[in-house]
Amino acid sequence: MRVYLDNAATTPIASEVVDLMSEIMKSDYANPSSIHHGGRRSRIIIETSRKTVANLLNTSPGNIFFTSGGTEADNMAIRCGILDNNITHAVTSLISHKAVLYPLEELKDKKKISLSYVKLDETGRIDLNNLEEILKSNERTFVSIMHANNEIGTIQPIQEIGFLCKKYDAIFH
Repeated sequence: MRVYLDNAATTPIASEVVDLMSEIMKSDYANPSSIHHGGRRSRIIIETSRKTVANLLNTSPGNIFFTSGGTEADNMAIRCGILDNNITHAVTSLISHKAVLYPLEELKDKKKISLSYVKLDETGRIDLNNLEEILKSNERTFVSIMHANNEIGTIQPIQEIGFLCKKYDAIFH
């Protein structure tokens, strides 16, 4: 019997989703930016999907961006969140995923931001007092903390982190 235990990284796709995706990829493969019939049809499918996701999340469709995967999404959120908001300081942990660490370290190396690493306890849980100290002593900050670590399984106190970020007007990723 095969057992798959890496659902934090990816999960099997439901068969009905595979069937729908396969059908769309066979019939509606046109570039959604094209103005011909096939492109317009592809655009309608994407925009309908965007509206569906927005409704599920109680937000506007303009807030929904589709990416090819988590790494691309992290990179976009980090770079746009920092650069578009003129953020000069970021916080993460040393056990964050490389999709978070690499772009933050690159922005630091390019002198776009200063970067702090929040302290961790022996289980990998962040020190909330240390996070508050960091937020208190820096300008507006971008905070990126992984909710559930994919390697050691630690689950962070995400609600408490969110409250601290809100208290100090930090952007929380």
